[in-house]
Amino acid sequence: MNRLTLLKQMLPGLLPLFVFIIADEIWGTRIGLIVACAFGASELVWTWIRERRLERFILFDTGLLLLLGAISILLENDIFFKLKPALIEGLLCIILALSAFTSKNIMLTMTQHYMKNLTIELQKEQIRQMQTMTRILFLVILAHTGAIIYAAFYLSQEVWVFISGGLFYIIVGVFFIGQLVWQKLP
Repeated sequence: MNRLTLLKQMLPGLLPLFVFIIADEIWGTRIGLIVACAFGASELVWTWIRERRLERFILFDTGLLLLLGAISILLENDIFFKLKPALIEGLLCIILALSAFTSKNIMLTMTQHYMKNLTIELQKEQIRQMQTMTRILFLVILAHTGAIIYAAFYLSQEVWVFISGGLFYIIVGVFFIGQLVWQKLP
């Protein structure tokens, strides 16, 4: 799988966040939330029309976006919308923890589900290395989730945007580059 295909699979979950940021700057938080929710719903419909199926991740992400966006609009407080990335990462932390600290490797099962053309057969040493990497990634994602929650409550909108968006990719990029370098060391 190339990087472009991977980006295409991840982008649908991020687009409503970017739409909210832009709309919030132009029209304010209430209209920004409405625009982001409408965008998320249209994204789900577009996927249905184009592929004749409901992608579970897009369905879950859009449903969570609509729920938290609606709560934020009704209560006139964008904190619920701002906590959406932390909720998604919290669920990822649960999956990582189960994969890292139990014998059930949910990450491997999910990888095989989403990358249907990929067959993975691991040796015991590879499984041990994967669990070690998953444990470290769990701690990294858990720390980032905490940073999102802190930023949502105590920091400016701009800082929250960076922490919940760009910082995640920087951290994950550094993590995987670090893993590559570590593997190359003698």
